[in-house]
Amino acid sequence: MLTKKQKEQSAIILDSIYAEGPISRVELSRKLGITPATMTIITHYLMDTKVIYEVGEELDGYNVGRKKILLDITPQYAYYLGIELFYHYMCLCITDNKGNIFAKKIIKFTETSLEEYFASEQFDADIRGFRTEYAIYPLSAIGFSIPTMLSRTGKPRTNLPFWKDLDTSKIAALADVPIYFAPLANSMALSQRLFNPKVASDSFILLHIRSKILMAYVEDGVVQENKAPLVGELGHTVINPQGEACACGKRGCLQTYLSEDAIVRKAKMIYEVAENTFLHNIVKKTADIDFSTVIQAFRLGDEAATTLIKNAMRYLALALDNLSMIIDTEEVVLHGAIFNTPECVGLLKQYLLENSSPYRPTDTHKHSFLPYQYTNGALAACAYAIHHHLINGF
Repeated sequence: MLTKKQKEQSAIILDSIYAEGPISRVELSRKLGITPATMTIITHYLMDTKVIYEVGEELDGYNVGRKKILLDITPQYAYYLGIELFYHYMCLCITDNKGNIFAKKIIKFTETSLEEYFASEQFDADIRGFRTEYAIYPLSAIGFSIPTMLSRTGKPRTNLPFWKDLDTSKIAALADVPIYFAPLANSMALSQRLFNPKVASDSFILLHIRSKILMAYVEDGVVQENKAPLVGELGHTVINPQGEACACGKRGCLQTYLSEDAIVRKAKMIYEVAENTFLHNIVKKTADIDFSTVIQAFRLGDEAATTLIKNAMRYLALALDNLSMIIDTEEVVLHGAIFNTPECVGLLKQYLLENSSPYRPTDTHKHSFLPYQYTNGALAACAYAIHHHLINGF
């Protein structure tokens, strides 16, 4: 058995193998400042439990002497269920401890509201049915994605309808294994670090843009937990003091220009008052307008939709410019359906370039774009569960 100190060190070692594996014991000792003797004890213990394994010898034709044995995370060591619940769908996926997806399902409930679906027996039945269907994958833990941070009392810290009154006990009652409520931005940052380590830098900011704008900050490989209520609320930074009113009580918040909800709400108003918009050619009634409708109108050259998207990208560029002067990081990872449209990415890059000057170069941060997929939130929830149950659970 490991001592308390060695258990703490094992978590650091596992995290480093996830992020940089395959990696040798020598390199781990040097990087983490753990003595070779202690490293040998801990890695032997982790190998005995089969969570890591020896890959083979390091291929290096320049070094002489004994070759280094490389260590990596064992795939299919354990399985995790990730759940993301959104306005009109629930996504479930089962992954192994390396983020490989073995089962996934999208359940849509377009005829009922999120509140009604969650309160219904169908919600329980859908989760239990998915677990029964894929019972060949014995679950070690469950991650449930939420689009906000949690308060110290375990309540979601948000004014979003439904989420502010979320009954977490109802979800916990469905689980016979540990369940972790996963703040979406932090979870997605963990997903990048654990499952895409060659893509993400050691220090990066992740921005998730959907119904809300969420931010996570990773410094030296550690996701920073936001303890103060407003830390990370980039969507409620004022970007235009004379702008429209925000639900938070201020005016001109980034949220009012960039969130999908805000863009769709404005598109619906345009649909009802403007006769010459392409929106009338795409949908038959206001209620049918969603974010994909706005993007379609934008790509068709609709003037009103183009203005909405341009404003969104212009104000996001300003926010990113401000971040570059506040937070010392290597990269900003942007995630959201809006970035699946190349024209939107092009606009953002154009505005970032326009904001540059000899004193504020555009290459302060690297900007990368994480393609949006339905499974991303559920996969991120799995990463959160793996981080807490496996990496920090030894």
